[in-house]
Amino acid sequence: MFKERLELIRLDYEVKRVRVIFLKDYAGLPTPSGTLDVKRGDEIELPRWQARLLKGLGFVEVKESPIDVDYINTVHFRERRRVGDQINPIPQDFYLRSSEFIEKLDRLIREAPSGTLLRDREVAEKNLLDIGETRLSKILRLAYSLAENVRDKMSPEEAIVYNHMVKAVEAWREYLKTLTSKGGGRG
Repeated sequence: MFKERLELIRLDYEVKRVRVIFLKDYAGLPTPSGTLDVKRGDEIELPRWQARLLKGLGFVEVKESPIDVDYINTVHFRERRRVGDQINPIPQDFYLRSSEFIEKLDRLIREAPSGTLLRDREVAEKNLLDIGETRLSKILRLAYSLAENVRDKMSPEEAIVYNHMVKAVEAWREYLKTLTSKGGGRG
């Protein structure tokens, strides 16, 4: 069930609408609400998967602030600087957009390898994994303490982990109570 919920987050990300600007005319564009005839310069919202496809074909530019190695480095620095159980808010789509950025670097490296691209790829992957591990450690401590009002600082993926951990902590504590209550023990 856990993996399925994470996959649902990915699917939700793919169907969320993003704003695009058309670089070329496109007659008969299929959209969820019907077909459209769009002209160069038109701005509309499309599902992310469709925007990505049209961008790859050179028809649109996605109007979304890009995630790059500097952005990942900034999140990494802020997260590592935060001590204890304090968790910084991150964008809801941080992990998935970071993954797209790394995939883009992989594509660019295949097309025209360079030391800069390879270094950016290595740093982005290392820091993204470290962000995830650092935040996981904090989330585990927060779940143990049953902290409230922290979910709004988490990505949807992290909130799933947190909710599962809170349930596990509560179940464990309830189990321990049964061991010490009348009739709950073995003797």
